[in-house]
Amino acid sequence: MNQAFLYSKYNGLQKNDATFVLKNYFRLVQWKKDGNDAILDIGCGAGDVTNDLLLPFLPKNFGKLVGVDLSEDMVEFARTRYKSSKISFEQMNIEAEDIPVDFEEAFDHVFSFYCLHWIQDQRKALSNILKMLRPGGDMLLTFLASNPIFEIYESLSKSGRWESYMENFKNYVSPYQYSSNPDKELKELLEEVGFQTQVCKVEERIYVYPNAAVLKKSVTAVSPFYNKIPENLQADYLSDYMTEVKRLNLVETKDNNNEQRINVPYKLFIVYASKSL
Repeated sequence: MNQAFLYSKYNGLQKNDATFVLKNYFRLVQWKKDGNDAILDIGCGAGDVTNDLLLPFLPKNFGKLVGVDLSEDMVEFARTRYKSSKISFEQMNIEAEDIPVDFEEAFDHVFSFYCLHWIQDQRKALSNILKMLRPGGDMLLTFLASNPIFEIYESLSKSGRWESYMENFKNYVSPYQYSSNPDKELKELLEEVGFQTQVCKVEERIYVYPNAAVLKKSVTAVSPFYNKIPENLQADYLSDYMTEVKRLNLVETKDNNNEQRINVPYKLFIVYASKSL
């Protein structure tokens, strides 16, 4: 539960991009004329993006909003913090072989913010989303195509000191990290699965951490490896992490006060697609 609290506090990058996508692409979503739409948020995490960012955009007369996440701790945290008759949180693996029976064709809209880059079997995840949408339903997704953080994971995993804690690092690297044409690759997959794709694009963006301390807080909250490392070694891990950040030339020193901010360039998928009637 402490990890969920940290995630909700230090997931600035995720919130920044969720806000960007909602402000610029939410208008594409096709709402039912009679209201009562059923909405699913995949990878809801601690529930803060679902409740604080997505919910205010929704029509007042929507039917229900369900947030799902693989992490039981995240789901329990969200249930405790955000209580509403219209919002519920459930544990679910979007990559599972079978989706819950009561989720089949149960939703008019699917949203997902910063989840699908963790999914290695993209075809299975997208097929499951298609199964959960009602005919004519649509989805708005955003997730990482590539990010220097994945290079840092790979580099640290090859260090003898951290290798045993990061054996499965490839499971936490976007499947499109090294793709030369990620939007084309994803669009082809969407259409093979059965979606009608209106938007599938990659936005080149930069997120600025004001200083190393803020970046380190984010790492402690978001990294899938940090909590696997013994407490007496965690400070050393963060130090090595910062060494990699500097190696990738992500640190900018401001001359006037010697502050070091971290500029992280990355590529962000934005997808809007629908299920045929």
